[in-house]
Amino acid sequence: MYQDRIQTWHLERTAFVYLRQSSPTQVKNNVEGGERQRRMYDHVVKLGWPSSQIQMLGNDTGRTGSSLHGRDDYRIIVEAITNQTAGLVAARELSRLARENQDWSQLIRLCRYQNVLLCDENRVYNAADPQDRVVLGIQGAFNEFELAMITNRMNECRRQKAERGELYEGFPPGYICRHANLQEKHPDERVQRAINKVFSQFDRLPSAYALYRHLVKEDFQLPIIVKGNDWRDVQWTTPSYDQLLGMLQNPSYAGIYVRGRKKTFTELDEQGNAVKRERRVPREEWEFYIEAHHEAYISKSTWEGNLQKIESNSHGKGTTHRRSAGHGLSLLAGLLRCRRCGHRLYVSYSRGVRYGCRGGKLQRDSDPPRCYSFSGSHADRYISDILLSVVRPAGIEAAELAAQQLAADHARRRQLIADQLEACREAESRAAREYKTTDETYITVRGKLAAEWDAALQGVHAQQHRLEEFDRQTPRQPIDLEREQLFTMGAELERVWFAAETDMVLKKQIVRTLIEEIMVDVDEDDDTIVFWIHWSGGHHTELRVPRRGPRRRMAVKNLKEVFATLLKVMHDESLSHVLNREGITTLQGKNWTASRVSCFRRQHKIAAYRLDEKLSSGWLTQAETATRLEISPMSVSRMVKAGILPAEQCRAGLPSVIHEPDLHLSEVQRAVHQLKANKKRPLPADPNQLSLFK
Repeated sequence: MYQDRIQTWHLERTAFVYLRQSSPTQVKNNVEGGERQRRMYDHVVKLGWPSSQIQMLGNDTGRTGSSLHGRDDYRIIVEAITNQTAGLVAARELSRLARENQDWSQLIRLCRYQNVLLCDENRVYNAADPQDRVVLGIQGAFNEFELAMITNRMNECRRQKAERGELYEGFPPGYICRHANLQEKHPDERVQRAINKVFSQFDRLPSAYALYRHLVKEDFQLPIIVKGNDWRDVQWTTPSYDQLLGMLQNPSYAGIYVRGRKKTFTELDEQGNAVKRERRVPREEWEFYIEAHHEAYISKSTWEGNLQKIESNSHGKGTTHRRSAGHGLSLLAGLLRCRRCGHRLYVSYSRGVRYGCRGGKLQRDSDPPRCYSFSGSHADRYISDILLSVVRPAGIEAAELAAQQLAADHARRRQLIADQLEACREAESRAAREYKTTDETYITVRGKLAAEWDAALQGVHAQQHRLEEFDRQTPRQPIDLEREQLFTMGAELERVWFAAETDMVLKKQIVRTLIEEIMVDVDEDDDTIVFWIHWSGGHHTELRVPRRGPRRRMAVKNLKEVFATLLKVMHDESLSHVLNREGITTLQGKNWTASRVSCFRRQHKIAAYRLDEKLSSGWLTQAETATRLEISPMSVSRMVKAGILPAEQCRAGLPSVIHEPDLHLSEVQRAVHQLKANKKRPLPADPNQLSLFK
């Protein structure tokens, strides 16, 4: 019937049989549809093409036809048409080739001018024939319209189901659906305890990453149900950071049904192909939001508090965003806001802890770029004093709560291990039952079941050993000495707060719990820093702090030691700048000058700085040491503080003097190698670092 359209030179070219199903679900479920498409091979053979000239293309299966993005087989066909190596393009339905009318029209145009035929189950089309071209054009328009109608119908059904709170695309850990359209907590109390552990622990920790590290350290196991498995088949796995972050942000745990947290947007890529991308949208743009939809693990206020904590811990939100509590020495980092320009104050550690505002230059064309800056350690001390005056009456009560918390935490941790042991025993019982009930003639099957039973037994033994180790190493209740230490710390809160061993991150968490933020300005008239403290309860307190700390005098013995050390590497004038910067005055309470340094040096017979003596003795400054080791001066300071690099430093804050031969010590070289390798912790942890509460 179509032999007049099929010419000899058509048969000498390649015939392409194109196979495609729209989604992976169709590939899995619509098996007969795929077989029907593959039978087009026989149809092409009947048209006269030899088997050697027929090429089956099926790598685009599982991809939508609404776009050319990612469809490599379609591109092969287009290249073959352009190169005049294609004689026929066949598909069970030509809508398999393209659903977008623009793409379809372009394909017809190429086939028209390159003399390539198109074929479906019913007929062969010649794009050069005007009548066939009209029919193909109608098919293209209908294909696009049909796809739009199918999509709209499906989306409308989904929307109506979501309005009733019955559309589910999976359940977060801790939730299941045993009955149609009903989301509920998993009935296993072990699962519920594990989920509650995640949320209760996050209340005490500063960030989601700290929660992740804590749970991994405890060997915590999260109960999950693999998609497609029975709800009774609970698997216990080590959670990832993304899993925990998703749980903390998921409104389902507050009993809220939400759909539309992500929306799909269609964009054009660099090649002009339509590409669909998903993006998170703000809360006010969520399409469906139903409160009290199902039983909750946490309250709505707790969920909102979790979102706020996660957002506040997010760095890179600009200078107006509250920052998380880090490990730096600045107590108020992230809480101070400039009253003049509204930006957060930055922290620098170049000359001790200092707070400064750089927002003036960003907000207005002004010089200097900073609004102001001031000493951080001086301000932290005043804020700490007013903070302790507020919390001091609750010190004893906090100690009692800490003792109770230790006991409760122990009980919860032990219960979770016991829950996992019980789950392993149940899995072992199921494996044993399957092995024993399988006929002995199934040798291969019984061998596999025996291996599964053995693995389950090993899991039981491992959990038993873990529980025994926990009971042996962890006391059931705080011992009397620990309770006494807790009450002592509660009564002497000030001593504990300012102790060098107290965890800085914990102190920052306490400050952030009590204080919402602090507005700061400088009163130039009386040279004071003005703080307006916004407490979490809504009250405000004004505090005025001298901008400069009190001047300090040193004993002659200590001054002589400072001079003898620092004059090895600096002139009299440089030494005067160092002493003034640290607030150290002369014996008469005056600032140092080069002449006063020289007078004191001659009076106490201290040798002056000499370059030749410095070079021959091998004395180095911190900056020179950094240059020699090819690391930063801050890294040198950290190495000195950690005791890795020997140095002469009379007191904290003063420069260090380093002996050049010490740079070749093995400990120093090892630390330098770790720094250059970009390790996160190039220096060892301080063993004396303590926390108020474990």
